[in-house]
Amino acid sequence: MQRHWGGYTSPLDYVRIKDGGKMYDLIIIGSGPAGLSAALFGGRYSLRTQVIGSILGGAMAEAWEMQNYPGFKSISGVELAQKMKEQVEAFDVKIVQDEVIKIKSKKSKIFQVMTRSGKEFESRALILALGTQRKTLNVPGETKYHGHGVSYCPTCDAAFFRNKTVGVVGGGDAAITGALLLERYAQKIYLFVRGEELKGEPANIKRLKSKGHKVEIIYNVEVVEIRGNQTVEGVKLNNGKEIKLDGIFVEIGATPASALIKDIGVETDERGYIKVDENQRTNVKYVYAAGDVTNAMGGFKQTITAAAQGAVAAASAYRDLTQS
Repeated sequence: MQRHWGGYTSPLDYVRIKDGGKMYDLIIIGSGPAGLSAALFGGRYSLRTQVIGSILGGAMAEAWEMQNYPGFKSISGVELAQKMKEQVEAFDVKIVQDEVIKIKSKKSKIFQVMTRSGKEFESRALILALGTQRKTLNVPGETKYHGHGVSYCPTCDAAFFRNKTVGVVGGGDAAITGALLLERYAQKIYLFVRGEELKGEPANIKRLKSKGHKVEIIYNVEVVEIRGNQTVEGVKLNNGKEIKLDGIFVEIGATPASALIKDIGVETDERGYIKVDENQRTNVKYVYAAGDVTNAMGGFKQTITAAAQGAVAAASAYRDLTQS
């Protein structure tokens, strides 16, 4: 038998009327593929939903070319993010470009979200789609030349190195795809790999190795210093060799951006990734997490898996908010 709350068919309808409709049912923190997918499903479930994120598309926006997202033979991360945004906004979901700096859990089981611009929002449920933060080399010269030859975003900065010599640090998918993009602009690319082999999608590795002498892969090395004058002029390797460069791109992975959630008691694993169950629920009621910030999918972190987790998180929020 279906219960009724003062003539309303669910507890969510009841509390919406009680608070005058001023509060959000769902706030999604992060505007990458996980956050945007969650927003789409939140809108489709008729939840009063808002997305807050500093960069539309998140890390996906840095992808110059994506060939592994269903429905698109080839698409840039920026273009895919824009298409997602348009689809989300068709369901009256607001997307706010801002940075969340604090989350509080109030005694009334309402979450208060504060942003860097000084705005405050309240919601009955949260989806944490916080993504990750890029790792740095932590070597001399890295901070000094950041923005003057040191970059963490080939998509953003590749065009500045047309006909130049550049280096890429890393041996995974991000480094490989970064080098493939840079090959379109730079005269010469060095790929510095700490291990003995590349660890990425076989198709991308094959493409990279087909570039001939333009891309030189150096294995079993580490960059120990970045040198220059006003801008980057070269790097020193741990084998003592020095290589002249006009720029260096660091693509050595990322760490979960989970520091924001400590005040509300959300649990993380030993690496800092948010623990979630198969329904993207965290240990805190009405708090869910999706995308690269979670420990889900066995560490397989792709745009498509982030989007899937966002959809599941929104479905879980809907079920929990409307259950009897």
